[in-house]
Amino acid sequence: MTKEIPEIDDLMKGINDSDLVLNAEAQEADHAETIAGASTSLPDGIDKCWENFLTYLETEDTRENKEDRLVCKLDRDLADSLDDCDIHNRCRSDLVNAIVRAFFEAFLPQLAKYRREKKSLFMNFKEG
Repeated sequence: MTKEIPEIDDLMKGINDSDLVLNAEAQEADHAETIAGASTSLPDGIDKCWENFLTYLETEDTRENKEDRLVCKLDRDLADSLDDCDIHNRCRSDLVNAIVRAFFEAFLPQLAKYRREKKSLFMNFKEG
């Protein structure tokens, strides 16, 4: 039972190899081009939603009263993913608000079907 030990030249293959480094850089460039190409070939509706998101994100800092914000819990994977995004140097809350506003703008007619009825006792109260 003898184990075959590879030759030293086989083990050193690729170390300080300029062809290997250049090949890796070329693959990264191809990957970046693929990502850039994918973002430009979005359907019109999604492209408009993306533009609305960016617009809301840009105008988010002009809102005077950020104290009116409420707490909403996000799944950890979503929160981590948003934290990994650096879009206009905005915080997670700004990103979530812009995403939800863009979604509402795009799908308000569909969302209206699911609107809850107000069931307050004050609905039919008339001051007399």
